[in-house]
Amino acid sequence: MVWRARGDGRDQWVLENAFCRVTVWPDQGGAITAYEDRASGLDIIWRNPCVPAPRTRTLDQPMGGGSDLYDVMDGSWYVSLPNGFFAGDYFGAPLGTHGELRVVPWAVTAVAATRDEVRLTLTGSSVRTPLVYVRELRLTRTSPRLEWRETLRNRWNRPLPVAWLHHPTWGGPLLDGARLVTPARTVSVFQADDPAALQLEAGFRGAWPWVRERAGGLMRDCSLIPPAGAGRGHSVQLTGFAAGWGAVWNERRGLGFGIEWDPSVFPYAWSWCCSGDVEGYPLWGEGHIITLQPSTSPVGRWPDLLRAGAVLTVPARGEVTTKLTTGFVTRADGPWPAAERGGAR
Repeated sequence: MVWRARGDGRDQWVLENAFCRVTVWPDQGGAITAYEDRASGLDIIWRNPCVPAPRTRTLDQPMGGGSDLYDVMDGSWYVSLPNGFFAGDYFGAPLGTHGELRVVPWAVTAVAATRDEVRLTLTGSSVRTPLVYVRELRLTRTSPRLEWRETLRNRWNRPLPVAWLHHPTWGGPLLDGARLVTPARTVSVFQADDPAALQLEAGFRGAWPWVRERAGGLMRDCSLIPPAGAGRGHSVQLTGFAAGWGAVWNERRGLGFGIEWDPSVFPYAWSWCCSGDVEGYPLWGEGHIITLQPSTSPVGRWPDLLRAGAVLTVPARGEVTTKLTTGFVTRADGPWPAAERGGAR
């Protein structure tokens, strides 16, 4: 089934079958606001307690420190384009944290439903850049996997470099006692301007999932999701994937949530973990979060990524298309083909 759902101040669309229910908010960058397992009732999308009601605009206050993102960060799954994470100048266009397409209104351009499948197509057009984003979501009657077809179009008459990533923000009871399973070979930590602000050693590089802590030099297993309120957190970058997939796996529940992507398009994945370690703005000691963010580029500021050539180029008046699949899984290595299970532990 697919239907339009109005309520809670939002105009949303819902795709549903016997396995899952997925809620999409077109007006806020096509964000996924809920992704529920129907058998258990669990929702993998984190809810931000600091944003009690959905907002579509930033506050009429001074901007800084990522506030353009945090004012409207309700906890959904959004896309980051075209400048990666950091705010800055993009060929003369001032862009905020995680870019513009996460907040511009997207249009529902096609809805199709048959006995065997439903499809929802959304299109988002950038205001400050010549980019157009087209997403088709497909859910079949017999599969727990949601299929995503993502197309990025360039209206400019020149090739356009971009830093593009998916930002799923996962939370809820499934994280309790869970771990992150993925066939990455290498993990690294961004060389932060203020290394003392990190729990991990800035600039570290090693074999996933072990990373050296800044204080004391102990090695931390970054695949383990700490309990809520533990005060442990990190942000790491994964690469060297044997295959493009990863899952949050909860052994006690026998349930997880997985994502599969094309590593030739997204050779990196960022993972942010929070368990109450952000003591001040914007979370004030709250938040139990894990992410796995397929990305075209490593963590870095846009000028540095452009200088290093660590970007994806969209052809002049052309496009790049890729596919993802997502869904709840009942084994740690997910439903991916057997040849792609090399990283499961």
